[in-house]
Amino acid sequence: MSERGSMLPFMAALIFVALAVVALASDVIAFAATYREAAFAADAGAEAGAGVIDRVAAYGGELRLDPTAAAVVAREAALGARPRTGRTATVDATPVRVCVTVSEPFAPRFGPAAMVNVTGCAEPRRG
Repeated sequence: MSERGSMLPFMAALIFVALAVVALASDVIAFAATYREAAFAADAGAEAGAGVIDRVAAYGGELRLDPTAAAVVAREAALGARPRTGRTATVDATPVRVCVTVSEPFAPRFGPAAMVNVTGCAEPRRG
């Protein structure tokens, strides 16, 4: 009985597994990049919103935000920071804090598409 070609099925399976591992690794890297971009946008929006001080309160010696204006500025900043197709931003602004949640689409090579959601918050500080 000849053993010629007995390694061929093993090598074919090994190549298939190696390609699957490379594809999975590229999906993990793409997810990390998508998460990083969404986190950058959320932080940029929150910091921009935290800079919108209520002037009337500031003249009275109190440091607080104008929630309506802060929400508008935060949303614009989050959507404008390295803009991506399909990105959405929701803002929760109070007189003491601005939180921005950015959702960005992620389409892996394997599996269904998903949304990456990241929240960034900021508060006004003296300094």
